[in-house]
Amino acid sequence: MRERQEELSEELEQLQRRVKELNKRVLPGHARGIHHHVVRGENTRIDPTVKFMSELGTEHEIRIGDGVTLYGMSELIGPVTIGDGTFMNRSCYIRQNTTIGKNVNFGPFVKLITDGHDVAGPGKRAGKNHWKPIVIGDGSWLGAGVIVLGGVTIGPGTIVAAGAVVTKDLPANVLAGGVPAAVIKELPAE
Repeated sequence: MRERQEELSEELEQLQRRVKELNKRVLPGHARGIHHHVVRGENTRIDPTVKFMSELGTEHEIRIGDGVTLYGMSELIGPVTIGDGTFMNRSCYIRQNTTIGKNVNFGPFVKLITDGHDVAGPGKRAGKNHWKPIVIGDGSWLGAGVIVLGGVTIGPGTIVAAGAVVTKDLPANVLAGGVPAAVIKELPAE
């Protein structure tokens, strides 16, 4: 009986050490969910309902620049990089392999979806998974409900109108909208 108590006591100590180790990787008091590798800059404002998820390892980090604001109920899955001064409204969904530039604005319900599937045979058409990167240029503005699919780059200074679905690259300094999104007009570069 005494031997079993000693074994259990040792197991408990190991678990407590493991919990302390994991807690060092967590961003306490700023967000809920799994957030092993969140690196945040100074003067960030992160609603407590933002959910960070990533696998262990620095290649899965979620890097948040200085002066970033993330409103509630958003979910980010690393690796993700968010540039200084970016504003993300509520309920945004950001998947891995996403790079967001500086001073980008997101309306509510924006979705950056990098994951997809190869087309497979008729027994199951959704084949092997892939995660094509998304890049959002500095100073861009994505309106409410915009969806950006994997493999897309949105140029700096571009505005994407609410409800648009972006399936192809957009150049810098344009207004785009529609399903699929297309350039509506050019915007001043200065």
